[in-house]
Amino acid sequence: MRFVDEATIKVISGKGGNGCASLLREANNPKGGPDGGDGGRGGDVILRASSRLMSLYDFRLKRKYAARNGQPGMGRDRYGRAADDLYIDLPTGTLIFEVTEDEDGNETERLVADLVNDDTEVVICKGGQGGRGNLHFKSSVNRTPRYAEEGKPGEEKKLRLELKILADVGLLGLPNAGKSTFISQVSAARPKIAAYPFTTLVPNLGVVEDEWFNKMVIADIPGLIEGASQGQGLGHTFLKHVERTRFLVHLLAADDLDMENPLDGYSIIDDELADYNPELANKPQIRVINKIDTLDQETLENLRDKCQNSGVFFISALNGDGVDELLDAMWDRLRELNRTEKEAENKTGDPDDDQRESA
Repeated sequence: MRFVDEATIKVISGKGGNGCASLLREANNPKGGPDGGDGGRGGDVILRASSRLMSLYDFRLKRKYAARNGQPGMGRDRYGRAADDLYIDLPTGTLIFEVTEDEDGNETERLVADLVNDDTEVVICKGGQGGRGNLHFKSSVNRTPRYAEEGKPGEEKKLRLELKILADVGLLGLPNAGKSTFISQVSAARPKIAAYPFTTLVPNLGVVEDEWFNKMVIADIPGLIEGASQGQGLGHTFLKHVERTRFLVHLLAADDLDMENPLDGYSIIDDELADYNPELANKPQIRVINKIDTLDQETLENLRDKCQNSGVFFISALNGDGVDELLDAMWDRLRELNRTEKEAENKTGDPDDDQRESA
């Protein structure tokens, strides 16, 4: 499995270059005085959100990242070159926790950044300042200083990275509810599809475009079961990804329904969402009954009667029945959320355009 949503790394910023202690000596200027230049600044370590990355897999392979040191100063008032900053690209939606260890070896962590927006930059470790050369220390009582400053050391931090997928829509359902078949029908995503539970072991993302080239990102969350909020099945591993979605599409397979009380099946996952995070229980949902192609016409009509006025959509993701109507409802819900969020932004004012921050 190449999808990885947690990793621990060490980052080190560059040390500042040492200042130079030099005295000018020329044939026609035997007492030229101090001419040592300053050292260059060490490179910062900057974390940057990138929508092109989908997992933290690379950070399981490489765990240490160090910026370059600044160059030392030289004689004839030549300053050392500052080091380039080290940029580390992370998937958009990554949370960064700084891990510290006390004298007893117990680790604690605190959240220092949340890369919610694409191209957001966070200076996680600042490079050390370069040392001053001896030309700065010349005075009336010391005209030939023979000392200079050393460069300041860089910072070193241990970080835990945690990715929570960003998507407009989260597809929820019990194992084998047909989520992967649905996302493969409406997007170019090609998840593994088979007739057994837990076929999907990693989240899959699909992108749907409308006729105006607007995009809707759909996340296929691996099948959840009763007890998921306590870690049963795939449990906490993927419940956290639901938190980042804007609304949910909750699928039930027709062959798993209690025909007397067909809507009761939604409560299994709804209860798990509420136990994991009460806010998830209030996230907007579109409810869907899938695999209607497995029902005979009479059973399907009885099912529609029992779900009348409930707002449930009936589809067959396999042959496409009802999929267009469901997609239209998803687009309507997304546009409604966009309007609501835009109105809220207009009331509170535009957000700060400067996306670089310091941890």
